[in-house]
Amino acid sequence: MFKIYITETTLKSIILSEEMKPLHARSYLYKLLKQQQVLSLTVAETERIKSHPEEVQKNPSALYILDISPSEALGIQRSYGVMCLSGERPDISTLIDTNDVHISNEQEKLGRGWDSVLDSVEKLPSNALLLTDRYLFAFRQPNAGDGLANIRDILDQLLPQQFLGGDYHVTIVFDDMSKHESYSFDEIATKLNRIKTQLRRDYPIMMEVLGITPDCSIYNKLHNRLIISNYFLVEASHKLAAFNADRGTARQMLIPMTLFTEGSLNGISTPPLKAIDQTITTLRDFSKSLSQLTDHNVYLYAVNGKRMERCMSMRNRLLK
Repeated sequence: MFKIYITETTLKSIILSEEMKPLHARSYLYKLLKQQQVLSLTVAETERIKSHPEEVQKNPSALYILDISPSEALGIQRSYGVMCLSGERPDISTLIDTNDVHISNEQEKLGRGWDSVLDSVEKLPSNALLLTDRYLFAFRQPNAGDGLANIRDILDQLLPQQFLGGDYHVTIVFDDMSKHESYSFDEIATKLNRIKTQLRRDYPIMMEVLGITPDCSIYNKLHNRLIISNYFLVEASHKLAAFNADRGTARQMLIPMTLFTEGSLNGISTPPLKAIDQTITTLRDFSKSLSQLTDHNVYLYAVNGKRMERCMSMRNRLLK
């Protein structure tokens, strides 16, 4: 859940400076502070984060604005995948969407494929990914959309080169009943886990796979094809198995979005953050319900390539 943690002295300084300006001249940072949940930190609490930066992962989707140097803030952000800014000159422009839209067509080249589509979001800090597409593994032929190949390309672009926060979390949700007839759930889970080694990252990756059925309570709530991280989402209007290398497999729009738009900060439109929250809330509620679920045949579940008889709680930190 998106929150803003800010050193209290920094917060007071920003508010005082901004409220001296006329309404039309106030910054997007000020508007963000007025719209979102803000928790102020004492100097002592700020010092604790400085001494124990791993604590930012307790709130993996938060924005931290701390009374620390720019180099210290950048170090925390790069190491733990949580957005951290120095209070000296906080710049939230990376959270304001640039309205990139990519339109693909069958068999037509679109830039470098996923490499081009994800350019506007791949540099944002991240500590987890969540991919949902009920028909992700409906095809095996590259021209029709090989789900495994597309997952590999997506992860290769989005997983950070550096991460010190323990396991990086990846969760993939699809419709097990709609997969290609030649696939088994176990094969998909095993091959997704094998992709981790192909990515050559020097940190551990937790690969969580959920195959739902039409009888699952969340089935109808996961119609949209999304890639979600803590500070962005990417929506595909038709399918995430969008490319065969750099050529489209379907006519569709692919839209990467950060958390806010200028319109949403000005109060005239809905922030993309709401779409992230809707999907995460759906999966979080499902995860919480698992311990009381009487019929565990409505889904299949695997972690790191190993099929689990039951899931008692999903592991992705975005759902905590």
